Amino acid sequence: MSEMVGPRPQPFRPLAAFHLEALRWYDHWLKGLDTGVMEGPPIQIWIPGENTWRSEHEWPLKRTEWRELFLGGPAGAEGSLLEVAGADGERTYEVEPASYEARSGNPRLVYRSAPFARPTEITGPIAFTLVAQSSATDTDWFVSLLDEAPDGTARSLTKGWLRASHRALDPKRSRRWQPWHPHAESVPLKPNTPEEFVIEVVSTCNLFQPGHRLRLEIASCDSVTDNFVWYHAALPTRARNTVLEGRRGSRLLLPFIPR
Repeated sequence: MSEMVGPRPQPFRPLAAFHLEALRWYDHWLKGLDTGVMEGPPIQIWIPGENTWRSEHEWPLKRTEWRELFLGGPAGAEGSLLEVAGADGERTYEVEPASYEARSGNPRLVYRSAPFARPTEITGPIAFTLVAQSSATDTDWFVSLLDEAPDGTARSLTKGWLRASHRALDPKRSRRWQPWHPHAESVPLKPNTPEEFVIEVVSTCNLFQPGHRLRLEIASCDSVTDNFVWYHAALPTRARNTVLEGRRGSRLLLPFIPR
């Protein structure tokens, strides 16, 4: 077994169902026991939205159709995820890490795709190229992807995060869908100057049903409510952060799987 993408196991802690799979792996390699863990395809994927398991032979999947969605849309509180980059624009939010709302990951920018016309699968690694500027010399970026139903309710899919001063990439180890940050040094931002931040978003799998949308959220504080177990403490720095959109701006690389 080399890869498993599955639902959150229950009970989550201290033991979970997936730990039995890990035990099979260790028993095979450390004790020489015949656990069957190496039999069959090496990739096991749980598909939310369809609620089924599927086996695969490689990662990312060979049949992946990589597509970019661009941030944009009319001026206003919320933006859009577009298949074609639109006019240049920007959206700004104020970061106050010591505030009560910061504990809920607010303020945050929200972008939505058009409703899917047919069942649409996204499975694999994801990279988000954020073009933004900050009034501070350092800030944090938290990126969340959700499946939004027609009634507005949303189910969290995955997340990515990056401290702005650690934006440097290792070009030899980075891939289009998986940026590699060496974290060897901290490079301050030049205030109010656009920079590019390539953020790895944890691999996911989801089948969007007709009428559902992909929702992207961008914030500079993590949410205790949404992410208590893996909560990340943000920098205690006030900032005015601006996300750039359109042809010069931010974009999301997604692994669509044909059906």
